[in-house]
Amino acid sequence: MTHPSIKERFREILLQHNFPQHYYLLAISGGVDSMILLNLFRESSAKFQVAHCNFQLRGDDAIRDEEFVRDYCAKHTIPFHSVKFDVEAYQKTGNYSVEMACRNLRYDWFKDVQKVNNLDYLVTAHHLDDNLETFIINLSRGTGLKGLVGMQIDNGKIFRPLLEFTKSQLIAYAQENNLDWKEDYTNETDDYTRNKIRHHISPILKEIHPQFNANFLQTLEFLNDNQQIIAQQIQLVKTSLFKGENPIRINVDELKKLNPLASYLHYLFESYGFLSTKELIKFLDSNTGSEIKSDTYRLIKDRENLLLIIIEKSTENEIQILDDFIEINSLNLKFVKSKNPNEYATEIVDFTTILFPLKLRKVREGDFFYPIGMNGKKKLVNKFMKDLKLSKLEKENVWLLCDQNDQIIWIVNHRLDERFKTTQTSKNFLNITLC
Repeated sequence: MTHPSIKERFREILLQHNFPQHYYLLAISGGVDSMILLNLFRESSAKFQVAHCNFQLRGDDAIRDEEFVRDYCAKHTIPFHSVKFDVEAYQKTGNYSVEMACRNLRYDWFKDVQKVNNLDYLVTAHHLDDNLETFIINLSRGTGLKGLVGMQIDNGKIFRPLLEFTKSQLIAYAQENNLDWKEDYTNETDDYTRNKIRHHISPILKEIHPQFNANFLQTLEFLNDNQQIIAQQIQLVKTSLFKGENPIRINVDELKKLNPLASYLHYLFESYGFLSTKELIKFLDSNTGSEIKSDTYRLIKDRENLLLIIIEKSTENEIQILDDFIEINSLNLKFVKSKNPNEYATEIVDFTTILFPLKLRKVREGDFFYPIGMNGKKKLVNKFMKDLKLSKLEKENVWLLCDQNDQIIWIVNHRLDERFKTTQTSKNFLNITLC
């Protein structure tokens, strides 16, 4: 008996993936699944290289596997990359299981190899039984629909062309085509979660229903269809409620109308790194100025709205002004000394009252100035901004023009300090213009 379906179906999947446009990196362990993958790629016209990880957890067997894959690649003139990892040392850097440590190490290294060699897709030998194990693991963790749809043949970064084939189909194909591979004895133990599922749960499911594999594959297709429908609906809601760009403004009352609220909040905000729906629901009723953060975004409550803002990697907090003629491009400000006031200037300062160098800086706690028009009375800058009813984000974007002694000359675009105003006796002026 032959298995033309695997080879033919593999070619169909490659064609659907537009393989002539891609350069692949194959993750090859030396086991039966990966050697079938390598054999199928070698018999195709796809461009690829091979990467092998030695985690040094199996003594001589790990060395044997690396040499086996290396020799195969040398025999068939296939570019080969290998690396040795100290898994135990990596585990000490965080609370990692052996499985998680190995996963992190290999995928980080694969990315490095891809970048150096301009390889646009990683290819793995995951099959249908692997997807079932992933499904059961995620089901036990309560990960929701996203975790149950399983691995994808193509997720834009990783290509898994064997994903619809069962382990038994692959082994039969390898035997009938006289392929060589190496067995990993750790697969026979129950030391890892996947192994326990593989040895004790999957066989019972297949025993209960002989067509379980086909039914499971169909179930994954249904779940993926449902996921697409949800994604389309979420995009419609985002288009309706998410206004503007950095900040994105979202009306709280409109958000609260969504039902079921928790699910909508999860799908709307997960891509921004906000993963706790309980925290989001509570945040909707928080006070103005309240804030929560993800790794990449800030979410600020601003009266009846939420403001979604990208966290900038670096922000300029102070700018020196050394000369009496200068342009600050980042703030669109121009400073020009003149013997005449410019009627088109945004603000005009008596030049003789200021000491250079000047600087532009952000507001600090305790800052005060003497607002023009208040008869020389002192006022805290934070109190001044509060009276203007500035939002938290607007306050953060306020700049102060200060002199050499850090006296506030001007709250940019808001109020001049009384001490630096022009008078009838002023003879030299600093004209400040918002470009």
